[in-house]
Amino acid sequence: MIEEEIYFANLKASRLGMPLINADTVDSTNKLLLDKATQGLKEGALAVAETQTAGRGRHNRTWHSPSGLNLYFSLLLWPKVPTTRFPQLAMISAMALRNAILEEIPELNVKLKWPNDLWLDERKLSGILCECTPEEVEGRRGIVLGIGLNVNSQMNDFPQELHNIATSLRWKTGQETSRERLLAIFCNQFQEIYDRWQDSESLATFLPEWRKYDALADRIITVDTPTGKLTGPVMGYTDTGIMLLKTNDGVKSISAGDVHVSREEGGERRG
Repeated sequence: MIEEEIYFANLKASRLGMPLINADTVDSTNKLLLDKATQGLKEGALAVAETQTAGRGRHNRTWHSPSGLNLYFSLLLWPKVPTTRFPQLAMISAMALRNAILEEIPELNVKLKWPNDLWLDERKLSGILCECTPEEVEGRRGIVLGIGLNVNSQMNDFPQELHNIATSLRWKTGQETSRERLLAIFCNQFQEIYDRWQDSESLATFLPEWRKYDALADRIITVDTPTGKLTGPVMGYTDTGIMLLKTNDGVKSISAGDVHVSREEGGERRG
């Protein structure tokens, strides 16, 4: 399990990242916090596990969780904003995670991939899964922010089918990174951006930074949506986090979907 002394020595956040639930093996850190949320668990509670037996990404995909190498953690939030804004948390948490990584390893060219991933060298470095609490507590709905970050995995730690899709910090740098420090730094970074987000009315003030590091900017992509596939160049994002895609039928607003780099661009298909 992570070394709590190192984690707390680097934790500067005053509200987020505590209490810490430091587990060896769980089915899912998201499920663990969702189960505890309705029991009155306060905002900022953090669950981290060495491995997950049922780690999940979006659309119930399995998140590969080798033991003792990476970060699998979830953070409980009780935002003071309308639930319609909750999907925006995936974008601001991705920004905070990128900042945390760059604080530790400044030379990395980590990109933001809408709506909820980090990319490094066109490969998936991290995924984010946001899930609302099943019930309201004192008239408010909570949300659990779950993150899987490939920290110290090497190529042989990934199954063969992920070798052209996934990457890790160690795979890129050849060096181990302290999971404890990185986890604490994320909480520090996220508290600052989370507070700014709650005090704002939209993502407007965050979008310039997102665009600067956007992995999809001006690229032709294909999006799998509930109503079918759409292909075209990314035009940008609205203040609510909606992607704008230029298609043959005009500019489409996309709130969710699986994004792949189009084969017409010469890129590989990404999950």
